[in-house]
Amino acid sequence: MSEDVVPTVAAVPNIEYPAYSRPPAPPERPGRTLGIIGFVLSFFGFIDIAGLIISIVAMAQSKRSGHKNGFALAGIIISAVGILFTAGVIALVVPALINAGQECARLGNGTHVIGNSTYTCTPTSFDVYANS
Repeated sequence: MSEDVVPTVAAVPNIEYPAYSRPPAPPERPGRTLGIIGFVLSFFGFIDIAGLIISIVAMAQSKRSGHKNGFALAGIIISAVGILFTAGVIALVVPALINAGQECARLGNGTHVIGNSTYTCTPTSFDVYANS
């Protein structure tokens, strides 16, 4: 008595799926992209000023639209610190170089020991070493 058993398939309910649609666009945040660009540029000493300007523009755009922009704020701070540091280094190095150049012009070519400094002067360059 072997009867063939035929499996039965339960009826699949007719489910209607919603039509595919794109996910909603993220809310627009004016100045965000410029803020990120200004933030990245603020880490490069030779373009700190560009990073500062772009970060300020980004911050203004964000404030106008009522949003906060942490990247722009960080870019402003880091750029300002970098510019101040660069200005400080220039303020210290340039007078020292001018003084050494004037000293070599006064002494003439050759190697000269004055105090605890050794000046090596040539027509096109100079070196100054501190003696210990």
